[in-house]
This record gives sequence, C-alpha cells and structure tokens, in this order.
Amino acid sequence: MCEPVTLALMAAGTAMSAYGQYQQGQSAQDAAKYNAKMSEYAAQDAQRRGEEEAAAIQRKAASLKSSQRVSLASRGLDIGYGTAGDLQDQTDFFGQMDASTARYNAANAAWSARAQGTLAKAEGRAAAYQGALGAAGTLLSGAGQVASKWTPSSAAGSSAGAPKNALGKNSNWYLNGYGG
Repeated sequence: MCEPVTLALMAAGTAMSAYGQYQQGQSAQDAAKYNAKMSEYAAQDAQRRGEEEAAAIQRKAASLKSSQRVSLASRGLDIGYGTAGDLQDQTDFFGQMDASTARYNAANAAWSARAQGTLAKAEGRAAAYQGALGAAGTLLSGAGQVASKWTPSSAAGSSAGAPKNALGKNSNWYLNGYGG
C-alpha cells in the first residue's frame, strides 16, 4: 500500500494530464473556429473582387462599343442596322459573357473558401471530442493505477487486508473464487 501523499500526487497528476488533454482539444477547436472565420472573410473578399472585375469588364466593353460607334458613324454607316448593329450586339454579348465568367469564377472561389471553413469547423469539433475522450481515458487509467496502489496485493492472490463490503466480507471475495 502506498503512502496517502503518494496516492494524492498520483491522482493529481492524472487529473492534470486529463485536463491538459481536454484543453488541447478545446484549443484545437478554437483555432479551427478562427480558421473558419478567416475562410468566410476570404469567401466574401473573393465575391467582392469578382464583382469589381465584372464591373471593370463591363466598363471596358462599353468603352469599346463607344469607340466602335464613333468609328462606324465617322464612316457614314447607320450604327443601328446591319453589320454595324451586329458588331455592337456582339460587343455587348461578349462583354456580358466575360462579366458572367468573372462572377462565376468568384463564386467558385467563395464556395471553395467556405468549404475549407466547414472542414475546419468539423476538424475542430473532432479535436475537441478527441480531447474529451483522451481526458476521460486518462482519468480512468489513472484511477485504476491509484486503486491498484490503494489496496495491498500479494503474489499468492490473497485478499487479506482488502476492504470489507456491507456484509463484512472481503470485497474481492467473489473475484478470488471465494463465492461464499
């Protein structure tokens, strides 16, 4: 049987180790929450940049169309009819297509960033759960070690000195084969 101080120190060490595992899981979860928040900021930034790029594309297309109109009108062509009109329609069409592509690419980048954030949250929850399980395992293991030091044992398997139950029998009576 160990000294009570030794048993108390073993129990305290077990408790500290369990608490450390629990805190490690919580820290990992906090870091994952932060990463998820940063992923959301990245997603919002990607969408903002996509809208800015789409607007710039539309401004360039409008500028090109204006230049085309001036050039066509200076040649004396009717800018609303025939080839001149078709040219302007194509400029509008491709300007809209390029702007749509910019928005689509931005939406994909935002989706990717949000997916990373969701993954980070899931990993954080798993780390917290693993920390809690590790802490519980440490507590159970440590309790077993403390309990094994608490009760005396001998090589012959004697249960002498073991705690008595409510009937005055040795607590280990059944385990040691003394069923009666």
